[in-house]
Amino acid sequence: MKRTEMLPMVVGLPSTTVSDDDRALLERVRPAGVILFSRNIETPDQVRALMNCLEELEPRPLVTADLEGGMVNRLTALWGHLPTPAEAAAAGRRAVRALGEAAGSACRSLGIQLNLAPAVDLDCPGARLSGQGRCLGSDPDRVIVLARIFNDGLGKWGVSGCSKHFPGLGPVPADTHDELPVLTSDSEELSPQLRVFRELGAEFPTVMVGHVVTPGLGDAERPASLSRTVVEQATNLPGSPVVLADELEMGALEEWGDLPERVLAAVHARNHGLLICNACDRIDEIAIHLRESAEIDGAVATRLVEMNARMGTLARDLHQRAAAVPAPDDETVEQLWEQARREAS
Repeated sequence: MKRTEMLPMVVGLPSTTVSDDDRALLERVRPAGVILFSRNIETPDQVRALMNCLEELEPRPLVTADLEGGMVNRLTALWGHLPTPAEAAAAGRRAVRALGEAAGSACRSLGIQLNLAPAVDLDCPGARLSGQGRCLGSDPDRVIVLARIFNDGLGKWGVSGCSKHFPGLGPVPADTHDELPVLTSDSEELSPQLRVFRELGAEFPTVMVGHVVTPGLGDAERPASLSRTVVEQATNLPGSPVVLADELEMGALEEWGDLPERVLAAVHARNHGLLICNACDRIDEIAIHLRESAEIDGAVATRLVEMNARMGTLARDLHQRAAAVPAPDDETVEQLWEQARREAS
């Protein structure tokens, strides 16, 4: 595989600026996307300056962030807090739409095309996501409706969403940042959650696959994100969404080798995009490992070409969708964030 070809990775940046070394790295690796975290955020103008640097890259990467509301809000430093999805859902449809519009306006204002939200995992009391207020509800029909409303709010500003975490982390008590859970539910018990993903499949351009072993879906050994059996079920959702493997540095995947080996395992599992969020100092190493693997394994080379095609098309479509909507000014974003807080109170 030529060193100049794009790689289907979505990578994090170490700081609030793109240094000369960062630019050189991005030009070597040519990632499909960049993901922003709180460490990259100081002021709106600073973020826009960072975006200007990214826009100069070829190919131009898509830019994404996690902006669910509540604890999952990378933009707190700019516009403060947002209600949790659970708080918005409890207040009703207007509050959920307000949350979506607040998130969408902020993303569009800064140049972020893809929001890695909403979490459509079904609420299971006592489990981790429930305790964090990240779920929209326990009833599949209601979650489907509210996820659509949130997505409509994003779409008003030309921003796209991502359904997560396939096949559903709702019942899981563990934190996948630290350990790998096993979802013991059988296929019948999984059916309500899978229906949520099926119903929403054609409405979100991307779906994120989580780190959980799901024997009920045909693989009792590998986490969903590294299981071809499970990933293909995500790929085959209505609309054929782009499948993103959740952050591959997470502790849940420790048993699956060092980070370059995990990334290659995610390629073999037939994900389309690979999230490398925090290991900024290892991106070069991972890129070299992927390209060397492609040189000696035709199957890897073929798969990377297919992944690049999907991620490249996604980036093009996201850029075009966002460009069709004028960006709001900071005052408008501030007003919409205040409205989201008010609607959920």
